Amino acid sequence: MFQNFQLFPHLTVRQNVMEGLLTVLKWDKEKARARADELLEKVGIAHKGDAWPVTLSGGQQQRVAIARALAPSPEVLLCDEPTSALDPGLAAEVVEVLKQLASEGMTMLMATHDLRLAATIARDVVFLNNGVVEAGASRDVFMRPQQDETARFVSTLTHSLPDAWTE
Repeated sequence: MFQNFQLFPHLTVRQNVMEGLLTVLKWDKEKARARADELLEKVGIAHKGDAWPVTLSGGQQQRVAIARALAPSPEVLLCDEPTSALDPGLAAEVVEVLKQLASEGMTMLMATHDLRLAATIARDVVFLNNGVVEAGASRDVFMRPQQDETARFVSTLTHSLPDAWTE
């Protein structure tokens, strides 16, 4: 899943989700359509199945990209800055979808500068700056960073930590 969505503009939302299943996995059209509809429901945009990507908000386009990435049932979802191109309201929509996927057990490997996203979703984090600065359980890295560089970076996050962390 990319930060700029990479949706095919000449295909509807549903067709974007179906394309890999049809072309790469050689699924029959009805099976692919059923899977696409299931995933569009899961990411909260089933009502947009016949829409063109250009008519969607950035958050909606990113949710289509998530559905498309989930279509072949991957073991790991790779995410490159999934909220970076979105305003805060739209980013919150995408965070909720990713949070739900994480709660269902989806393994995600995510590159992000969005500390709220990482703190909300990640079980483990690696803070990088010209190599690994610090790694560990997300709660430990965000609440008790061991490195000064990490502490400076996460200091802007303390007002946005999950409620369960601050109790």
